Amino acid sequence: MTRRSRGVFRSLRIRLRYQLRKLDRETPEWLRWLTPWGTSLVLHAAALAVLGLLVYVSSEDGHARPALESQLAANQLTEDLTSLKPADKAGDPFITLQTPDPPSFSLDPKGADNIAAPESLLPIGPGNGLMTTAAPPEVAASGAGTGPSLRVPEPSVPFSGRQGEAKARLVRREGGSVESERAVEMGIDWLSRHQRKDGSWSLNHRGQCQGAGCPSEGTGESDVAATGLALLPMLGAGHSHLGPGRYQATLKRGIDWLLSIQKSDGELFIGGGGNTRMYSHGIATMALCEAYGVTRDSHLKEPAERALGFIVKSQSPDDGGWRYNPGEQGDTSVFGWQIMAIRSGQLAGLKVPPDVFKGATRYLDKAASDPRKTTYGYQPGQPNSPVMSAEALLVRQYLGWPRDSKELSNGVKLVSTHLLRDQERNIYYWYYSTQLLHNMQNVAWKAWNPTIRNGLVSIQVTGNGCARGSWDPNKPTPDRWGREIGRHYTTAMSLLTLEVYYRYLPLYKARDQALPDMTVGAEASPSGK
Repeated sequence: MTRRSRGVFRSLRIRLRYQLRKLDRETPEWLRWLTPWGTSLVLHAAALAVLGLLVYVSSEDGHARPALESQLAANQLTEDLTSLKPADKAGDPFITLQTPDPPSFSLDPKGADNIAAPESLLPIGPGNGLMTTAAPPEVAASGAGTGPSLRVPEPSVPFSGRQGEAKARLVRREGGSVESERAVEMGIDWLSRHQRKDGSWSLNHRGQCQGAGCPSEGTGESDVAATGLALLPMLGAGHSHLGPGRYQATLKRGIDWLLSIQKSDGELFIGGGGNTRMYSHGIATMALCEAYGVTRDSHLKEPAERALGFIVKSQSPDDGGWRYNPGEQGDTSVFGWQIMAIRSGQLAGLKVPPDVFKGATRYLDKAASDPRKTTYGYQPGQPNSPVMSAEALLVRQYLGWPRDSKELSNGVKLVSTHLLRDQERNIYYWYYSTQLLHNMQNVAWKAWNPTIRNGLVSIQVTGNGCARGSWDPNKPTPDRWGREIGRHYTTAMSLLTLEVYYRYLPLYKARDQALPDMTVGAEASPSGK
């Protein structure tokens, strides 16, 4: 068979996938009389029958292709049918569209997100509380999203890089790979398989294991933190509890559980280890804010605002930081999670009092371990820690320090030098450093990105056991905190690190302008100067 003929059949297979995806979205009336499993059975049977015919006809000698190749094609089509979100297939090596924006993007142009931004995408602060698309419609209900009249609105602009064509372009442009995207999907699958029936997750995942493969190991204790850590990578990869997709029900159960345990003052903590209270609340608040930002679900706005309000009330009046319990003088680790939650809230269009940012800047000034504010300690008055420096400098970026400031450049240089030489496995350090260096887009980022990307992919658990898709906290070497907190934590943090390319749109103005049709406002004034 000629190359041209093979190209024709390849195009037919691609069009078949598109039509089936469209059929799933716009189900004919006669199919609605079937049960959901009946509809799926009909679709899959028809798809596999047509695919079998195409595979047979397109073989060069007129006979069926080898069983392995036929099975690969059938599995791929099945995945396309059960994964309706375009983001699920970003980086798919089996979709071979000729496009300047590989690895791949949605076959349905209507599924691509519009990344044109009428608002500034600059750092957080008093004037950046309205980072949303213009007048987005709100959903009618926060249910499973299956009602015929439900309209799923567009996400807030800063979250729009997580889906469709925008995601595919960012994966390629920002340094992701087919392998890193496959690792993300495998990791999210592991998280979804270890969800409890009530919608929550536990840092001790063993109670939800199915079969062998997840060894016993030490774990922390906080169901709230575990649930937030599970939701964030799913939301980061473009999934939502409203739009149709593989993890829609999983996300809805997790979000509903968080709403069910929220207290009247907004707090999202119901118990755990002695030092986990504000950690847990910050992580869960971040998840609620991002779920709202991704879907514009009006039912999440008020709970997210109350959760942010609890963070605001818990800020230390003495040094502007946060620690284990409300009002305590801060430490840089807990401080960073609260700022990340506040940032997610602002990106979703929620407002925070300006005094919070003044207090945060005051804390960072106190926690700096040198007069130039290039390095930071765990608490004010303590010596420089590369891990805390990475976290603090990332917050400095979000609070307005420009990329070319000497303080930021010098601090990043010190962090990156230590990072590339450090032999200790520490996903907490890698998570913050990867975001910090990605924002800089300098020589340090180009050296670090393939190291962290390929390294995480290489140590992800593969095979067919229950642990498939997770990251072992003890192998190949023990993780600094994972060996104490557990596999769930190590997996979630690894996923968030691999999603750095598209979780948020680029931070700095020069990079925002590289996106077509992007309008960017004026630079924010640097803080701490």
